[in-house]
Amino acid sequence: MVKQYPHYLFAKETSESVKDDNGFWTSGEQKTVFLSMCREETDGRGSEIQTADGTYRKYSAIIQIPKGALIIEEGTSVFVSDNKDGSSVRINGVVLKFDKGQLHSRLWV
Repeated sequence: MVKQYPHYLFAKETSESVKDDNGFWTSGEQKTVFLSMCREETDGRGSEIQTADGTYRKYSAIIQIPKGALIIEEGTSVFVSDNKDGSSVRINGVVLKFDKGQLHSRLWV
């Protein structure tokens, strides 16, 4: 049986750095957040997409996610995994563009 969305999309979120009691900066904590089921399609041709600022950028993959309220901001660090625990990473990158379509949403990494 073919699954429309066989992969798992995660975001890597980092909290802000803060000063401790001695005035030293501490690194923010990084956590992994599950966003959605998805379908990752690798693009090895070096295709380009025009981003919101008018710049053309090369992308490595298009990630399709089910239609819904989820909006993923450009610049978000994401990865796609083959399994729900995130241990088998297919692609790792930064969202270059997000498009909330009529039938599904897409993001370019």
